[in-house]
Amino acid sequence: MRIQATSKTFDLPQGDGRKVCIAGGGGFIGSHIGKKLKENGWYVIAVGWRENEFMNKDDFCDEYILGDVRKLEVAVDVCKGCTQVYNLAAHMGGMGFVRSNESVLSFNNTAISMNMLEAAPRKDVPR
Repeated sequence: MRIQATSKTFDLPQGDGRKVCIAGGGGFIGSHIGKKLKENGWYVIAVGWRENEFMNKDDFCDEYILGDVRKLEVAVDVCKGCTQVYNLAAHMGGMGFVRSNESVLSFNNTAISMNMLEAAPRKDVPR
């Protein structure tokens, strides 16, 4: 039996200058999503706790905020005026680091998710 894979294309909606926030925008996946959104006319606000090492800021965002969304006030601030929020932020590392820091990583990643989930409705983000 032969199974043929099919793929569907996904077209990003045009941003028309609307603001979008990408938490974790300094990371590999976040910056590449930011690049596509920016190419489609979105005003991209990326936030990360370190500088992006994969591409220049102008390539993937309009604003880059060096901040830590484990802090609720940072998460709330970056959501201001946005129509969409993407949370790709995570505290991670190599396998050795992960295995020896499971509880710290779990705590930090839960804080990141909870803060972004709390921040978006506080700033009336519809999506």
